[in-house]
Amino acid sequence: MLREETIDVGALELDCGETLPAVQQRVTIDGADPLPSGENIVFAAHALTGSSRVAEWWPQVVGDGALFDRRYWCVIGINVLGGCYGSTRPQERVTVRDIVRAQLRVFDKLGIPRLAVVAGGSLGGMQALQWALDAPERVGHAIVIGASDHHTAMGIALNAVQREAIALDPVRGVALARKIAMLTYKSDDLFRERHDRKADRKGRAQFDVEGYLDHQGEKFVERMDGATYTLLTHAMDSFDVRDRVAPPGVDLTFVGISSDWLFRPQEIRAAAKRLHARYLELESNHGHDAFLAEPDRLRDLLAPIVAVPLSSRA
Repeated sequence: MLREETIDVGALELDCGETLPAVQQRVTIDGADPLPSGENIVFAAHALTGSSRVAEWWPQVVGDGALFDRRYWCVIGINVLGGCYGSTRPQERVTVRDIVRAQLRVFDKLGIPRLAVVAGGSLGGMQALQWALDAPERVGHAIVIGASDHHTAMGIALNAVQREAIALDPVRGVALARKIAMLTYKSDDLFRERHDRKADRKGRAQFDVEGYLDHQGEKFVERMDGATYTLLTHAMDSFDVRDRVAPPGVDLTFVGISSDWLFRPQEIRAAAKRLHARYLELESNHGHDAFLAEPDRLRDLLAPIVAVPLSSRA
């Protein structure tokens, strides 16, 4: 089963005090039929530039023979409030809590009271943690990947520079913001291994790493706009749930990435300890991007803690 639809969730009050009169959420439902108990339903929350089409950006985690195998699991993706892939984009600033509040409305509309798993990386990890804190009665297991319980000063500073680039030029600025972001998503070891001081592979008068960044910027402009990028990076910057206590009844897992310097593993480990959660570490030289760049390794790391739904077992 693969179904896409736009769901009207009505008026939504935001944390800023404003109310959006009519909110739409773009939703993709993939895999097995959802069970009434919710035991086979996964909500996969996307990162900053993702969409509701989870299988497209998270292979080996969602798909045939993946961690969340379509034969057993019903996987639901929702384009975030403020996203550019079908959901409402308000003019006001939104928070991760606003994003989750809109998602909860979607599941109400779908008649789904409880989810077996909520999982996501980066901004998606922030959403997974917010779900566990705001609706613990509706989540069996929250998996927070490459995200802590707050965005750091360094993360906020890097986002601010990217937004300034966009403010200077709505097109070239988006490309430059993406180049800056790619530096934060990768690691020094990976760049040395892939590019080092090599000449540009296309023969241009520049280093290979410059050509790589140019390519990333050009591709990004085709699928992302500055308003969305600005809105969602502000949402990430506002995320801070350090005043919250461990959610009751939720199996909570944090996953750090060994070479991640944007969301450093020691900070994620500290968040897990504070919330009495499980901590796992993904060994990779891909940096923050590892949860997307090496989904096979992530699948193998998570497989021992993700069980096939009981009703689906032979």
